[in-house]
Amino acid sequence: MEPTLALCRVAPASRPPAVPLREPVRFAGAEQPVLPWTVVQDATDDETPLDPERRQLATSLMAALIEVLSGQRSATQLELWVEPELLDLVEHLHRARDGDGLRLRSVRVQAPHEAALEVSAHLRRGEASRAAALRISRRRGRWVATHLVLALEPGLVHRAGWINPLGD
Repeated sequence: MEPTLALCRVAPASRPPAVPLREPVRFAGAEQPVLPWTVVQDATDDETPLDPERRQLATSLMAALIEVLSGQRSATQLELWVEPELLDLVEHLHRARDGDGLRLRSVRVQAPHEAALEVSAHLRRGEASRAAALRISRRRGRWVATHLVLALEPGLVHRAGWINPLGD
């Protein structure tokens, strides 16, 4: 079979008809009532006041855990301050290189009661934000990190320590 040459005509150009611009229609809506101004209580009102010494302890302990995770500090330095289960998790993540490139950006500390500190941290890896939460409890007269939650990858959360919503 021999190829044949097909002749095609160009389709005629078409343009939609011009639509004249008009003023927008304004609706006379119902008057919006003025909402009452409510004073929101600061969330820290129900918490135990936090002295600078406990704030420094919590911030330093969170920073040290992130340093272990990123390979800048030996885990053995924290053995007296951290429950073994938490240290195992941090060491495991360090060996898996999940902590590479992590930097601590900011830390918030609160004291839900006299024998506990709760720490939340904003971490950065490159341009991506990550999160960590730490609970430090007073045990036998000394502070010990008892619970740790790390969100190092989207959709993946690592936990160590049992978190009781009713307290320790």
